[in-house]
Amino acid sequence: MNASHALSMNRFLPQAIDSDPARPAPQALTVSQVVARIRSLIEQQFPAALWVEGELSNCSFPASGHIYFSLVDDQVTDRFGQRLVLPCAFFKNANQRLAFKLEDGQKVLCLGQVTTYEGRGQYQLRVLRVEPRGIGALQLAFEQLKKRLQAEGLFDEARKRPIPKLPRRVGLITSLSGSVVHDMVARLRGRLHVLILPVKVQGEGAAEEIAEAIRLANGRRIAEVLIVARGGGSLEELWAFNEERVARAIFSSTIPVISAVGHEDHWTIADYVADLRASTPTHAAQLLAHEQQQLIQQAQQWIEELLDGMQRFLEDQAQRLDGLQGRLRLLHPLAQLERCLARRRDLSLQLTNGMRYAMDRHDRHLQGLIGRLDALSPLAVLARGYSITRRLPQGGVVTSAGQVHAGEELETLLAHGRITSTVVQTHPSE
Repeated sequence: MNASHALSMNRFLPQAIDSDPARPAPQALTVSQVVARIRSLIEQQFPAALWVEGELSNCSFPASGHIYFSLVDDQVTDRFGQRLVLPCAFFKNANQRLAFKLEDGQKVLCLGQVTTYEGRGQYQLRVLRVEPRGIGALQLAFEQLKKRLQAEGLFDEARKRPIPKLPRRVGLITSLSGSVVHDMVARLRGRLHVLILPVKVQGEGAAEEIAEAIRLANGRRIAEVLIVARGGGSLEELWAFNEERVARAIFSSTIPVISAVGHEDHWTIADYVADLRASTPTHAAQLLAHEQQQLIQQAQQWIEELLDGMQRFLEDQAQRLDGLQGRLRLLHPLAQLERCLARRRDLSLQLTNGMRYAMDRHDRHLQGLIGRLDALSPLAVLARGYSITRRLPQGGVVTSAGQVHAGEELETLLAHGRITSTVVQTHPSE
């Protein structure tokens, strides 16, 4: 203690001490009495719990589970320039529901009872509840856990596992109540085999059930991909997916995990740790169904292209076969014989037609000659009323009366028949 402090303390000491042994000793209070009076005064002044605002300092976390810290007023100091400090005790039975970790420098509101700690003869605030100043407790807890897990590498993209393109079995970790499970099963039914692991998704024990379901799925290898799903809600309702045990269960999973919690603007710790984050449970189902649908469509396209190629190939081969068959038919002996027979028929027909034409032509020529012969024939002359007389028996034609004599026999040729006569008299022409 320095001199100035000693002088200041003299104000509280008697001005003189009577050393006369004959005088009776002054009445003294015991330490407990003094402490009791102080406690009584404090309890009278602070009869009920109250909220105290300040900055955390000297946070201590002993093995007992209690939390000890000081609340510091950074706006006011004592007459020595020191910041005012209020010791605080946050016992284990009261801090079990604390959502975030207390750290030096945090601005907080503490609800507590001002009491005395007789063992040290000091007053303190027995804390019942702590709320962060300016940010919600759950949000602060979220940010703290996110920062810590990120530093540990749980969010690293390099360690995340790829989601199978066409899984045969999907493990769905969600609640059996509500529309989430029905919507997801409806979208996945007929495409994938879905195994549901029912869990609580909010409230007491939800985080434990979710983490245990993930461990169970990995232990039994019941699926090739897991979907941890829940519909939308407030931060409090989604808090199970912000629990460290759920994050570490996802991180330790050997089966790829899709986190599908809340809506598009809801991000949980599970979303950061999971191998893939879906904006909604429906989106998660669509992702798996879409991958399969794309593969099915691709397979169908390949099948159609294969069938088209096979069809074109078969058509080309059929045309080639037809060509070969045509050539084979042409080279076959029967085909050659048939061609020879056809050629013979053609030649025979040509010969017949040629002969017929020649005969017709010669017939026409003959008819012409006959016509001309008929025109020059004596018979034609006879037909016009003339006759031919021949001497018998020689048959010479008589052209003059002087050629015959009386008594000779003559034969007269007419157009129709002949006449035999005897010359009686001749009359030669002058």
